[in-house]
Amino acid sequence: MNRKIHLGKWHKILLVATLFMTASTSASSQATNQCADSDLAVQVLGSGGPFGAGRASSGYLIWIDGSARLLIDAGGGTFSNFAASGASVTDLSAIAISHFHPDHSAEVPALLWPRSGSVRLIGPTGSSAYPSASEYVDGLFGDGGVFRDISRRFTVSAVDVDVTTPNQEILKESEFTLHAQGVPHGGVPTLAYRVTVGDVSIAFSSDQNGSDPRFIEFVSGVDLLVIHFAGSEGIIGYFNPLHARPSTWAKMAVDAGVGELMLSHLSANQDFDANLAVLKNIYSGPLLVAEDLMCVSPG
Repeated sequence: MNRKIHLGKWHKILLVATLFMTASTSASSQATNQCADSDLAVQVLGSGGPFGAGRASSGYLIWIDGSARLLIDAGGGTFSNFAASGASVTDLSAIAISHFHPDHSAEVPALLWPRSGSVRLIGPTGSSAYPSASEYVDGLFGDGGVFRDISRRFTVSAVDVDVTTPNQEILKESEFTLHAQGVPHGGVPTLAYRVTVGDVSIAFSSDQNGSDPRFIEFVSGVDLLVIHFAGSEGIIGYFNPLHARPSTWAKMAVDAGVGELMLSHLSANQDFDANLAVLKNIYSGPLLVAEDLMCVSPG
């Protein structure tokens, strides 16, 4: 499979302003055609974190043979970019949510309204502070849910994934297989995902602090690893107990032997250039910086 990169290649030549801020028809059409024309493509619906900075929050589409088959996360702003991508909700086999922070899960109701159909919503088991996937679905779409009207036309089936069990096969379709594994993100039940399509594999780190060595085995040898590059080196504060430092990401990528890294979930309050320099001092492999609506064919 020939690898292609569309709509931007390096953060020095960001096209976010034209793709996201202006949302031009021509750019949206280009993104749609490029993803739909690929045998396999990853499209970034949101490359930012909870602080905006002109980017939608976390969200990624997996396109297979011209159809959007899997959505990983649905943070703020992904609804608009989902529409711009040309994808159809009814083509999705599942929506896989990494964890139930709003910048990863807030736009599921908007994606389903006012459409008709059915979808599986995959997510982590819960805790006293955070819902499970089942509780999330019931709280939004159940008989007493906030958006209960949606359930009259759209069926959402919850799949709870135990965050304590490593490398679980969650979904096996004719086109792809989805595995999940819990990752450490403070006290937030959180999942990383690995998608296999034929002989190509893509992994999504989710938000994590990088302290569990089992993650290296989980993403070993993947063609593309999408990491949430929100932490900073040498800064003690709110983000570091929750997000891995650039040096930690670099070491994990090297140890896992990944084919390529994509840096995403970028934060408005980080010194990106300094963090990138730290990562590149350790990791010297292929590297992409995510942009909203960017479309990449891995492998």
